[in-house]
Amino acid sequence: MASTFAAMSSAGTLAAPNGRAMDKKFAFSSNKLSSFASISGSRFGRPHNVVLPGSRSLKVNAAKELHFNKDGSAIKKLQTGVNKLADLVGVTLGPKGRNVVLESKYGSPKIVNDGVTVAKEVELEDPVENIGAKLVRQAAAKTNDLAGDGTTTSVVLAQGLIAEGVKVVAAGANPVLITRGIEKTTRALVNELKLMSKE
Repeated sequence: MASTFAAMSSAGTLAAPNGRAMDKKFAFSSNKLSSFASISGSRFGRPHNVVLPGSRSLKVNAAKELHFNKDGSAIKKLQTGVNKLADLVGVTLGPKGRNVVLESKYGSPKIVNDGVTVAKEVELEDPVENIGAKLVRQAAAKTNDLAGDGTTTSVVLAQGLIAEGVKVVAAGANPVLITRGIEKTTRALVNELKLMSKE
């Protein structure tokens, strides 16, 4: 039997068919809601009208779009988003990297040559392409948090890894084995770099 309540993502409430929202822990039955209201009273033991916290009218949003990669279109769109962001961030790479002008809604435009700043400002219109851009933006932010620099390099490397990964998966390679191979190579390279480093 289908539930009469529709779940709202990340809201902590459930929407009933009548358009009213109520807290999750009291949404199991109307009996629990009424018993909660009847046992609540003032501190002097006299009953009074109780307004349940969080009960308010709300608009129920549409469900999220689902994209399946049966024909390869979802991967292509994700890769397009990655490429759009990486191509923009990539111009700031190196000591002779160029500047990027960012439009500002209020005030004058910003001129920056920092990869993570550019990555944070990019929002793509297509939602699937924007997810690809968010993946690369997350890599840039993590690099910035851990190392404080090298964000543009991490974006360009991520673009290359994704491009080559898509090619070999399309050719029939096992994605899990590719991931394990990348992780194994990463560990070996990090160990080698630690041996080469000097303090």
